[in-house]
Amino acid sequence: MSASNVSVDVATFFPDIEGNLTKIVWEHAVNSKEKLDNALVSANVKMLEADVTLGTLNGTSDNSTQLIPIMAHPPATKSNLSLDDFLNTVIKKNVTKGIKLDFKSINAFNASIPILEKVRNNTKFPVFLNADILPGPVNASTTPVTAKAFVSQAMAFPEYTLSVGWTTRYGVNDNVTEGQYTEQQIQDMINILKEQKVTQPITYPVRAGLAANSTKVIKSLMENSSFASNVTLTVWSSEGDKVDAETLSTLIRDIGVKKVYVDVPQDLMNKLHLSGASSVMVASVTLAVSLLTGLLSSIL
Repeated sequence: MSASNVSVDVATFFPDIEGNLTKIVWEHAVNSKEKLDNALVSANVKMLEADVTLGTLNGTSDNSTQLIPIMAHPPATKSNLSLDDFLNTVIKKNVTKGIKLDFKSINAFNASIPILEKVRNNTKFPVFLNADILPGPVNASTTPVTAKAFVSQAMAFPEYTLSVGWTTRYGVNDNVTEGQYTEQQIQDMINILKEQKVTQPITYPVRAGLAANSTKVIKSLMENSSFASNVTLTVWSSEGDKVDAETLSTLIRDIGVKKVYVDVPQDLMNKLHLSGASSVMVASVTLAVSLLTGLLSSIL
């Protein structure tokens, strides 16, 4: 990694959050010039999430075979914003924002690599490379992005955060209100990242309603990811998802607000109790050390 390609720490880049990643405000589906312009001038928004797929720009013939990375969510295949223009606009505006690029296929990612290479020396802000690389709950049928191909090629950008998750079938659109991540799904993710010898920052996007039902395995995921330099969780949710807010709040507090991004609708955010949250696991370890120290002192 060259000096110009040093990983940008999110907590350092946004000092006003005081290390609390749950304070990061996200803007979704920034897939048009208008949404990008609005997001870049928003005082509250810190991270821009946008979808990358292969398609054509508005005004291009429907018969065009020249597919390029555009900002759009499938099934859309047209946009007024290309990935190239998206990145260069963010760079030129030079505002305090980070970006999360959600790649919808391995072909879209492959076509994006030369564009990412071209601008990487100018991305002085947090960049997340995201893809759903494994099938997840509840019997998700969406085809994941090819796991090993995505991870191995994303490793060419060690200064960027690798954001890798699971496809899901949950929520009002799927008429599914119960489900959880399994131990096998968690282990499959860990195995892939270990096999590829990933060391760069990682964040695991997990769906809020499912994560709240899977606290044990989600904690296991975090505990068994010490092979990477910096590991976080990104809790996300769709409108109308069934979520046990109390259990989710406890999970976030247990892992620690310095390790969890919360990207959920405002009505769910309002139900979470995260103020003053610190890692219960860290607190427990601190207490144990204190008790042990006291015991040794009394013995000695």
